[in-house]
Amino acid sequence: MSSARQDTWYQLENAANLFPAVSGDKNTNVFRLSCELRELVQKDLLQQAVDTALRSFPYFKVVMRRGLFWHYLEPTDLSPMVEQEHTRPCSRIFYKGVKDLLFRVTYYRKRINLEVFHAISDGGGALEFLKAIVYHYLVLAHKDSLPPPLPAPPGGSTPQQKAEDSFERYYTPQQKDSVFKQKAYTIGGTLLPSGHIKVIEARVSTKGLLALAKQKGVTITSYLAALLLLSIYHELMPRRALGKTVGVTVPVDLRGHFTSRSTRNFFSVVGVGYRFSQLPEENQLDAVLASISQQLTHHTRSDALAQRINYTMGIQKHPAARFTPLFIKNMVLKAAYQKAEACTTCALSNLGRITMPDCFDPYIDRFTCLLNPTSHHRLKLAVCSYGDQLTLSFSSVIAETGAQTWFLRYLAEQGLDVVITCNGGYDHEIL
Repeated sequence: MSSARQDTWYQLENAANLFPAVSGDKNTNVFRLSCELRELVQKDLLQQAVDTALRSFPYFKVVMRRGLFWHYLEPTDLSPMVEQEHTRPCSRIFYKGVKDLLFRVTYYRKRINLEVFHAISDGGGALEFLKAIVYHYLVLAHKDSLPPPLPAPPGGSTPQQKAEDSFERYYTPQQKDSVFKQKAYTIGGTLLPSGHIKVIEARVSTKGLLALAKQKGVTITSYLAALLLLSIYHELMPRRALGKTVGVTVPVDLRGHFTSRSTRNFFSVVGVGYRFSQLPEENQLDAVLASISQQLTHHTRSDALAQRINYTMGIQKHPAARFTPLFIKNMVLKAAYQKAEACTTCALSNLGRITMPDCFDPYIDRFTCLLNPTSHHRLKLAVCSYGDQLTLSFSSVIAETGAQTWFLRYLAEQGLDVVITCNGGYDHEIL
């Protein structure tokens, strides 16, 4: 592709091609990142902050276009308008044939929300954009009290680095088999009306949870994944289904394995699971942890992730895929997505430790993230931490909350102080 052509449009990178094909009212493929301040948000300052941040993140200022063979992104003169939150979290952003921005910024009381259609960015990329927005907002709001010199804004890479297709950069032409193999257990329960999600958000000590994981010799992600599977087993899984694997999808930020400063999608997905017909009567967490930790360690090796990149990019670059009309390609992508999603039961995304310059600590309470559940992944858990506050955000499309309750009660029984910070649609005592 010529540099002149690159200035006028962006081809969707490997991970992004899927999302326009499978998105709709039930599966919006929208995720939310939020920053909770210690003060009420001022709309006019937030609008200025968004406009300023966008100058360093021009890749976000695009609209979706439909080509003969692929969707692509085109720069636009449209400007985002900050609004007070008035829709459900992770509401639909992308509509086929509609040229509009693929992200929104809203606020509610002390919270700044960034919601992103997954086709333009992943959690790691969008987080850099949100941090830049928060940075510029706090500079505007507290310019007279912040000590000079001001730290550099987040996301200091060049626009070209931010817009890099890192999948293309690290692809080598060799194919490997997919990690997804067999159909997993699907959560039952009472489905909420279309477009509705139930959110339960809790806060625990980052140090406390890390200590629990270290006692078991595993990572926080492995610990939480095992607990999530156990909660589904104890509260949602009928005995007749015990022969099926309960699987969890775990996104992996490839920036931690390959050098990249891209704010586009650069992630892989691994699926791990446990068959509870093999669960012992005692030391259940230890049994599940041993299996989950081993699987995650294996699938997240850099060589395994490189093989995954090569496999998915190889499919995209095959002549049969490159020159197949888009409407046929969309049908194939949707079928492949449904097949892959059926191989796991739920999803867990750990955005990790979020940092901001120390001078902003007096003004920031915490960061949170939220995933949109789907008709198959009916329960999802998003995790991130800021300082010693780690936030667990459960989202589901079923009315039953037994799994979330079991999960949080287990942490409380281990000595953690569990604080419910958001209890949307849930009117009963949870702990």
